[in-house]
Amino acid sequence: MNYPPELNQLRELALSLGAARAEVVPNGILEVKTSAWARCFIPACKFYGSSIMCPPHNPLTPEVTREIVSEYEWGLIFQLMAEVGDFVGPEWRTRHVPTELKHKEMVADLEGRAFHLGFARALGFAAGECSLCVPRQECSVLEGGECRHPLRARPAMEACGFDVFAIAAKLGWPLVPIGHRSQAEKIPCASLIGLVLVV
Repeated sequence: MNYPPELNQLRELALSLGAARAEVVPNGILEVKTSAWARCFIPACKFYGSSIMCPPHNPLTPEVTREIVSEYEWGLIFQLMAEVGDFVGPEWRTRHVPTELKHKEMVADLEGRAFHLGFARALGFAAGECSLCVPRQECSVLEGGECRHPLRARPAMEACGFDVFAIAAKLGWPLVPIGHRSQAEKIPCASLIGLVLVV
């Protein structure tokens, strides 16, 4: 693909930060579906409405997200592998947090590097709830205050309508659904996928 060579630096950074996979992709591969967004509230995610990064507070509906994606030519997408045991069982809500925090740091670092490489409108998306505060404390924005982590907080791809499973399938990346009834021994892998849009 004929993308700006600087994006190779971004891809290499993602791998050096711990991503198992990272690819520069054209915006056409980034599927946005209302049905993917609806999975935040049908059935209601345990974290639905918990922060400004989650629906219904997150303003990036699928319609808005499609418009945003149309203004970008490329995206860097990456996959961070995780321990299956951290995402299943009754304690998953606390066990998964360290991996999710690492993932959010990666998105913020990649977005920042893209900015300094000359991509002034670089825009990052993470995975999961805004675990920077939730569930340890309430989202300060919803209480009328300012975000405690404005440089690190990013909405989940799904919360904006990205069909992460469809995108992963196009790339040939392993991705399996994990739910509250999943059994660790029957889940082959767990991961978090992130995205940074660049012009």
